[in-house]
Amino acid sequence: MVQELGIILSLPCTWDRIHIDPPFIFGHMVMLPDYPSRVVAKHRTRVDRVSLLFQIILISLGAWWLFSSFGSESSPLYRYVPVLILFSSALLLQDIVEFGPTERMRISTACCIAWPLLLAVAAVNRDEGNMAAVLTLALISAILYYTSRSMLGYDVKTRRWRGMMTTIGFTLAIPIVLGSNPASLLIMTIAASFTTIPILFTKDGLEEERQDFSEQLKDAERHILGLQSGNTLMQQPNSLLKMAREQGWKNPERGTELISEAKREATRIASFVSDVEEIREQSEISVNKAEKVTGFPGRPRKIFEDALTELENGSLRASESRFREAKSEAEMIESNWQNAIEAIDEAEKSISDAQGHLVQGLRSTLNEAKKAMEDENPQYALAIVSEIPSQMDDVEGLMLRARKSLEEAKSEASSYDSDSIGDLNKRLEDANEALDSGNASLAIGLSEGVTRSIRKESEAKTTVQRSLRQVKSIEDRIPAGDSGSEWSRRLDEAKLSADAGKWIEAAESLSVLAEELDDFHSRVEEAREMLEFLDGDWRKLRKRLESSGYGADNKDRISTEGYLAAAERALSEGQIDDCLESLGEADSSMEVLRRLV
Repeated sequence: MVQELGIILSLPCTWDRIHIDPPFIFGHMVMLPDYPSRVVAKHRTRVDRVSLLFQIILISLGAWWLFSSFGSESSPLYRYVPVLILFSSALLLQDIVEFGPTERMRISTACCIAWPLLLAVAAVNRDEGNMAAVLTLALISAILYYTSRSMLGYDVKTRRWRGMMTTIGFTLAIPIVLGSNPASLLIMTIAASFTTIPILFTKDGLEEERQDFSEQLKDAERHILGLQSGNTLMQQPNSLLKMAREQGWKNPERGTELISEAKREATRIASFVSDVEEIREQSEISVNKAEKVTGFPGRPRKIFEDALTELENGSLRASESRFREAKSEAEMIESNWQNAIEAIDEAEKSISDAQGHLVQGLRSTLNEAKKAMEDENPQYALAIVSEIPSQMDDVEGLMLRARKSLEEAKSEASSYDSDSIGDLNKRLEDANEALDSGNASLAIGLSEGVTRSIRKESEAKTTVQRSLRQVKSIEDRIPAGDSGSEWSRRLDEAKLSADAGKWIEAAESLSVLAEELDDFHSRVEEAREMLEFLDGDWRKLRKRLESSGYGADNKDRISTEGYLAAAERALSEGQIDDCLESLGEADSSMEVLRRLV
């Protein structure tokens, strides 16, 4: 039994053996997680069994009543109405078990229809002596009435539904009491008057709200019509009023909210329209002023007309934006147009009939400014053309500098006598042509290049002539032997270049030759110092060798003296590398001799 209820005794085992979710543990009892649902399911099963049993009983009673009335002399009403009530009760029994919203509606509707029928049966049979049965029927009728009243008494809709269903019940009860005494009919009439007629005409208590809503709706319609004044900008408020008209009679509170919202929207639109109209007036004034300055309708007028079209179409924000744009464009034209025209005139006067490469660029800028004026953009035209006069001053200064440079170059060339004078004159002609065409930068570059070339060659000539006057000292510095022959040849080449008038080439050759001779003599001095040092050291070492018995026939002495002699000979011939190599060999040989003494 315990296991059937979902409760098992705790046993010494692990939960891994029992393939279920972790249970709830209370003391020594373990409750499985599905215990509540299992209990509910078992309870539901018992209830279903009981309801099924009662359904079978009701159906059996209905069948028994039906079969027992087959030979009866009773009217069909008494034979079939109880059967109908029993069968209907059997069907509604399942709704009592479920008892959801739909089931509540069916049960309450059945109660509304059934209690007038039971009351009619009780009223008709009240004089037949079976008062217990009559009172029982009356009690059941009262219970059904109060049940329907409690279930269908929440709002006006449910009360009206109860009234209609109760009316159907009384309508079905008419045949029962129609052939009886007047007292039964009076009882049913009184019952119907107190239980059905009042709830059929019941009200929801919103009459005052509806009246207030109606007045507000009319006031809002008049207000919006007054604001609309023939335009098409009130679509949204009108739409809100339409919604309020549709919903307000059923829900006055919601209708009042929609009316208030429609009024706010209409007021906002009216305020917006007023602002746009003010901006339109300001924009039109600015556009007229701009046209007065320019003498023709231009882009601001087109933008203004587009804004009017947007306003007529109901696009307030778009029209406002276009009005502001037209005003801004017109104010820009009004404030810059005259200044731009004056600046263009001044620029044309400064350029006049000047020609040249630089002037052509300024003319292009001037033409661009005129194009900007045609496009109604005087601000841009003024910005690019206002600097042309100062730029023309710079051009004139540059041309003056070019003329001075050319005159200076011609002056230098006139007193210059060289084989390259033909090339220099050609460059001067090119500079003159560049100056005539207005290309001052090219003229300056060519002229200064000629001047630099002449001065450089003059300086080279002076340097070469001064060096050749001292050629004897240069020849004396050239060493004898094979090493000096190369320098002698290069000196002769420099003389030939000077004789040919190639002064720059001769100067460069003599400069390189002098640098190399300086480097050579520096190395000679270093080698000579080393030779003198080793020679003095050798004299001292030789005395010590003789005192120690090592005579002149010693092979190491012979080698050392030979290396020193070879070093001195190589030094005199300018063979520095051979000299240094011989000195190294001599030092090694002397080291061997030092070990002997």
